[in-house]
Amino acid sequence: MIKKLQALKAKKGFTLVELVVVIAIIGVLAAILVPTMIGVVQDSNITSADSTANQIKTQTTTFLTKMDAAKEGLKGVGSTGVTFTASVVNGNWTVTAPTGATFGNGNKAKWTGGTDKEWTYNLFMADVLRDFKNGQVTVCLKSGACVGVAVIEGSASAAPGVTVTNFDNGTYNFTGSKAGLMDDGTIIGTNPKLQKGAA
Repeated sequence: MIKKLQALKAKKGFTLVELVVVIAIIGVLAAILVPTMIGVVQDSNITSADSTANQIKTQTTTFLTKMDAAKEGLKGVGSTGVTFTASVVNGNWTVTAPTGATFGNGNKAKWTGGTDKEWTYNLFMADVLRDFKNGQVTVCLKSGACVGVAVIEGSASAAPGVTVTNFDNGTYNFTGSKAGLMDDGTIIGTNPKLQKGAA
């Protein structure tokens, strides 16, 4: 019994100084790692939004190509181009049709308001992009083709303020610390990728 008591007395715990040093080291590591992790999460979200913009651009191009093949090609989109927006809520696309841009003779193809997903842009997009449930989209058209797409995923209240000129210049006025990030934390995905710079 005496030996057990002596063994217990011989064991030492951490001193207060040792505990303070360990806590300080943990604090320094946290101060270094937290901003790095936030940056990694932001980069991941930007990459995801860019991927969504790429899918939207690809499918818009597919739709326009189908219309061309059916002699319902896009008209009224010259070299200056037009921009239109779409709001996606629960997978349903509400498209604000681009001013002056029409399809062929207008017998079949429509931007919105049709009933056939093969001939109506908003129904076609809802069908082919079933995983994209909520967000705001800006599509830029020029000379009958889709030249760029910008997207804010989630329940954003306003569409990205991207225009054909941004895709001509390759830059956008991202107010955050990097391309794809606004100062309020909003992530804007683009395809082709726009760089941070003057609008």
